[in-house]
Amino acid sequence: MESKDTSIFAPNPSPPEERGRTHALISAWLIPKVPPPWPLCALAALIGVAMAVLMRVSLLGLQGGVGATQPFFPAVMLVTLYAGWRWGLVPVVAGAVFGWWLWGGRQGQPLSEEELATMVIYLLCAVMVVAVGEGLRGALRGLTEARETLAQTEDRLRLTQTAAGADARGRDQAEDQMRESEARFRNLADSAPALMWVSRPGGVREFVNQAYVAFTGHDYDDAVAMDWRTRLYPEDLPGILKAQIAGEASRKPFELEARYRRADGQWRWLRSFSQPRFDPAGGFLGFIGIAFDTTEAKLAQSDLTRLTEMLEERVAATVVERDAAQAALMQAQKLEAIGQLTGGVAHDFNNLLTVIIGALDAVERHPGDAARRERMLTAAAAAAKRGEKLTQHLLAFARRQPLKPEVCRVDRLIAESESLLKRALGDAYGFHLRLGAGVRSAKIDAGQFEAALLNLVVNARDATPPGGSVTIESHPLTLVRKQGELEPGEYLRVSVRDTGMGMDAATLARAVEPFFTTKAPGQGTGLGLSQVYGFARQSGGGVEIESQPGQGATVSLLLPEAATLPAEDAAPRRDRIQAQTPSHVLLVEDDPQVAELIDAMLADLGHTVVRAGCVEEALKRLDEDEGVQLVLSDVIMPGGRSGVDLAEQLAATRPGLPVVLCSGYTGGDQGRARAGDWPFVTKPFSLETLAQALTEAQGRVRPH
Repeated sequence: MESKDTSIFAPNPSPPEERGRTHALISAWLIPKVPPPWPLCALAALIGVAMAVLMRVSLLGLQGGVGATQPFFPAVMLVTLYAGWRWGLVPVVAGAVFGWWLWGGRQGQPLSEEELATMVIYLLCAVMVVAVGEGLRGALRGLTEARETLAQTEDRLRLTQTAAGADARGRDQAEDQMRESEARFRNLADSAPALMWVSRPGGVREFVNQAYVAFTGHDYDDAVAMDWRTRLYPEDLPGILKAQIAGEASRKPFELEARYRRADGQWRWLRSFSQPRFDPAGGFLGFIGIAFDTTEAKLAQSDLTRLTEMLEERVAATVVERDAAQAALMQAQKLEAIGQLTGGVAHDFNNLLTVIIGALDAVERHPGDAARRERMLTAAAAAAKRGEKLTQHLLAFARRQPLKPEVCRVDRLIAESESLLKRALGDAYGFHLRLGAGVRSAKIDAGQFEAALLNLVVNARDATPPGGSVTIESHPLTLVRKQGELEPGEYLRVSVRDTGMGMDAATLARAVEPFFTTKAPGQGTGLGLSQVYGFARQSGGGVEIESQPGQGATVSLLLPEAATLPAEDAAPRRDRIQAQTPSHVLLVEDDPQVAELIDAMLADLGHTVVRAGCVEEALKRLDEDEGVQLVLSDVIMPGGRSGVDLAEQLAATRPGLPVVLCSGYTGGDQGRARAGDWPFVTKPFSLETLAQALTEAQGRVRPH
C-alpha cells in the first residue's frame, strides 16, 4: 500500500501554472512589495473615492448618496492595500471634507451635534480601517513572500534530490571504475616478469604480484608477510639495510641492488626501484616498488670485463710487436739511407785520402824540395778540412751533434752541403742550385737545417722518376700581412722543387702529418716532412707546399731573417800559440796514435805532458803527481767512465784544476759535455784551436 506524502514539500493540488499567475497578479497589482510612484497612488485614491460615491448615489440618490459614511471604507481598504496607510488616509480626509461641505459648509452653517458626532465616528472608523488595511497588507505580503520562499525551497530540494541521485550514480560509477582499474592493475602487475609490490608506511607490504610470489615460493599471504632480510646474501645485508632505511626515511625515489635467494635456492641479483606514494592532500601512503633480475647482466658484465682484460693484454702485446717492427723498419730505413750515402761518402773520402797520402808521399820522396813540400802540405791540410766538414755533415744527418741555433748565412750552408746532397740524390737525377739570399742570415741550427734540406732532397728524389731533376732555390720574402701561422715580417725562402708525380689536394692536406706517407709499405716512415715542419716551426718559421698531380711539387722553408753577421774585425788577431803559458798537463786519451800526436802538439806549445789511458789511471796520476796544472781529456773512454765523469769528479774534489774536453763524437754524453763549465774542442782540431781552448780553461780558474 502506497503511503501519501504528508511533508511540507508535498505537491500543491492546484496546477503550478495557475498558482504562479495568481501570485504574480497579487504581487504586481493588489499588494506590490514597494509602494508605487505617487501619481499611481493618487490615481488609486481618486478611483476609490469615486467608486464609493457612485455606489451610494446608485443606492440612495444624489442627496443621500453623498457624504462621509461607511461606503467609503472599502475604498479606503483597497487604497491602503495598494499604496500603504499614508495614501489610505487620503480618501478618509477627502470624504470628511466632502461631507462637511455637503452638510453645511457650502451654506455657511455650522454642523449639528448629530452631524459632528457622525463625522467623528466616521473618522475613527476610517482610521481603524486604514490600520486594519495596513496590517492586512503586511500579512498578505508576508504570506506571499512565504509562499515564494516555500516554492524556492521546493525547487532547491528537487535540485538537491536530483544532484544527490546523480552523486549516488557517480559514486557507483567511480566505484565500478576503481574496481575495474584495480583489476587491470592486478592483471598487468601479475603479467609482468619483474617483481612488483605496494607497501604502507613502515614498509609493510599490502600487495605483491605473481612474479613476487613465485620468487618467494610461498602462497600469496605468506609472500606478502615474508621478511626479505631472511633472503639477503649475508655480505650484502648490512649495506642494503642501511640504504633502505635511509631511502624510506627520505620519502624520495631510491634504488637498491643485492643478491637474494630464490625459492629454488639460487642466489640472484635483484635491482629494485622504489617510488613514494602520496594522497591528494599530500599525505605519505608508502612506496610502490619494482625489482628486476640482473643476474644475467652481471654475468655478461663479468665476461665482458674478462674479455676486455684479455683484449688489453693482446693489444699491449700487439703494440709491443708493432713497436718492435717499427723500430726494425726504421733501423732498416736508416741502413738503407746509410747505404745510399755510403758510395758517395766513400768516394769523397777516397779522394781526400788520395790527396793526403799522395802529398805525404811526395814530401817523403822529395824532402829537400821546399816549394813542393809547402804545396803538398797545403793540399793535405785542405783535404783534411774537407774530411772534417764531411764528418760534421754525417753527424748532423745522424743527429749526433749538439744542436744550438746561431746566426748563419743560409746560402753558405746550402753551398757547403752541395756535395752531400748530390751524393744522396744520385747520378740518375739532375741537380741545380739557384741561390739568391746573398749575405742574408737566419738564426737556425745549422745541423738541423742541413738535415731538413737533405730530407727534402731525398723526398724529391723518391717522388721523381729517373731522368728528372731537383732544384734548390733561395731568396728573400716580405710578408705584409699574417699568412697562416707566420706573422708579417722579413723571411728567407728556401725551396726544393722536383719534376715528379706531384700530390692531389687530399694528400697535400696531410703531407706534414707524422707517419703519413704515400710510399709503399716498408719504404717510408712518414716522418720526413713532419721533421722538416717541426724544425721550421721551432725556428720561428713555417713550411709551404705547392703541388698538382703530374706537375711536381715545391716544398719551401720560410725562415725569419736575422740581423746580418758583423764584418770580421780587421785588427790583427792575438797569437794564441805565442801567448801560451807553459804548464804541466795531464793528457787522458785511450788511442795511442792520437795521444802521441796531441802530446807533440802540447810540446810545441811549451807544455810538459804526463799521459793516462782511462779515467782510473788519470785519477792515479793526479794522486801521484801533485804538480799537474791542467787536464786535457777525451770524452769517450774505456772502463765505463767517460771524460765528463772525470771532469765532474775533479770539479767536486779539485775545483781549481782547469779541464778541457775533446771528442770527435760525444754520443750520449754530448749534453753533459756541452752543459758543463769546461772548454770543448771537436776533433780534429788545429794547434791554434787547442791553444785557444787551453787559454780559455786557464782563464776560467778562480783563486781559492
